[in-house]
Amino acid sequence: MVGARWSKFAAAALVLCLSALVAAVPVSALGERDTGGFGAFRLKASNGYSMYVIANSRPEYRHGEILIWLTGKQGFVSYFAPATVTDTRVEADLGRLGSFDLDFQPSGERRSVAPACEPKDATPYDKGSYVGVIEFRGEEGYTDADATSVPLSLHPFVDFLCGGLGIGETFGHGIPGVRLTARAQGQDGRISLQANQNRHGARVKMQVSINENRGQLLIDREIQRTLPASAFHFDPRLRSALLAPPAPFAGSARFRRNAKPANRWTGNLAVDFPGNSDVSLAGAGFEVHLRHARLQGGESGTLSTYRSKWTQKSTRPIGGWLK
Repeated sequence: MVGARWSKFAAAALVLCLSALVAAVPVSALGERDTGGFGAFRLKASNGYSMYVIANSRPEYRHGEILIWLTGKQGFVSYFAPATVTDTRVEADLGRLGSFDLDFQPSGERRSVAPACEPKDATPYDKGSYVGVIEFRGEEGYTDADATSVPLSLHPFVDFLCGGLGIGETFGHGIPGVRLTARAQGQDGRISLQANQNRHGARVKMQVSINENRGQLLIDREIQRTLPASAFHFDPRLRSALLAPPAPFAGSARFRRNAKPANRWTGNLAVDFPGNSDVSLAGAGFEVHLRHARLQGGESGTLSTYRSKWTQKSTRPIGGWLK
């Protein structure tokens, strides 16, 4: 990943859902006062994607919520929406994207789960499966998922509680590398781009994302790539830069510090996000910054990307359906 960012709504949503894991799951099973519902499962989707789902409700919520994310080689997409969530049921209508209509059927077997970093901190739960309907149709056909039964699975979600190895940046004169950021409010949503190169000739770390609001459905699409050094060129005095990454990107964009604001970030750079293709990444509407920086730290892997981000605080309300 590049930097230490994640979409604010998804980060906050995951914090809320994971806090419920250590509260809602064992309480109902032990017959104590109901404090809400929690469910988690994963399944294989088409075109090489994996689907991970967390559903959660708490007494202080106006509605339950469901967080769905799809991970694959082409990128990440997360969906956050209101839902009906109890200890025995998960129901969510995602409109054209599909629906979840599931009842939990316990197996009668009792298990416990603990984060890898705290093996003694175990949480008991009832083993079982969600039975009913899972139908999901990704926009533009990037993936599909269908199932009539899926087992409750608290892994790898519980390991998010361990946090990540951390990814940071240092800034200042004398650092040979640079960071370029470009952000804009486009027609489809809030677009962000960041490219890091720690020195001339080094590989380029690049991350782009778009945050979309579609009524009560919040969507975050993200692509992360490590690119060849030829994808990024910059003037050592940071007066100009050229970004020309390979697929799934197309075109290029040029930064000119001394140009008028409307001409400071120009070109035809675009990207195909999973489910939202040909999104422009250059033009007059972008706020662009180029500064000396060095990217350091981090961990690799599909879900470790989310684990390193979910603990960030959010200043943005979640969807509008929380109190």
